[in-house]
Amino acid sequence: MIINKFASFFSKAIPDWDPVPETHAQQYAESEWVIGANEVLLNELECWLGGFSGKKVLDLGGGPGQYSVAFAKRGALVTWHDISAAYAKIAEQKAEDHGVAIEFSIGYMDEALKLLKADYDLVFNRICWYYGFSDRSFSRTLFALIKPGGVGYVDTTHSGWHRESLSPAGQLKTWLNDCFSVKIGHPFPPHGRLAKLFLELPVEKMQIDYSTETNDRLLFRRSQVG
Repeated sequence: MIINKFASFFSKAIPDWDPVPETHAQQYAESEWVIGANEVLLNELECWLGGFSGKKVLDLGGGPGQYSVAFAKRGALVTWHDISAAYAKIAEQKAEDHGVAIEFSIGYMDEALKLLKADYDLVFNRICWYYGFSDRSFSRTLFALIKPGGVGYVDTTHSGWHRESLSPAGQLKTWLNDCFSVKIGHPFPPHGRLAKLFLELPVEKMQIDYSTETNDRLLFRRSQVG
């Protein structure tokens, strides 16, 4: 975690530089918006929340904003948070196109706790977990942003995905994180780790989805106490 925190000081989103190249942001945004937000997932989250209307939702690592917009269209009060000003520009335009209001916040995902209020009904983190400074510290940050009785959702690729195709350096980074929780750069978390980390915290209910060979998906409710 210390290594990634140190590196982050040299990778801030500033007016003349963005950690996500604009070309990549545009290409990724186009592909994600073609797919769109998963309606089955949205319906499931809505059931857990008892409806989106008036609920505070944090799209943590919101990227091109397809889920932020989808939440807002269902009546949620949405905050988009990501490191990239390029993604913010895309998401802002999409929000305008769809006629919804979204609050925007730029910074590392681990910085969200000091930049935003920790009172969200839903904290949503999809396909960007590995950008956190460490698996343990980021699990604590995400959990702290959820208000008591609120809901957390995480969908992340795990370290078994395409592991054999990684460079020697990538395989070493993955092994260090898998075996010793030493995180250098952005290796995926090992399969099953995140469920264990969140179950160390005051969780009232957790739904674990290991139905695919590549991803860990967690949906949980924070206890009303603790």
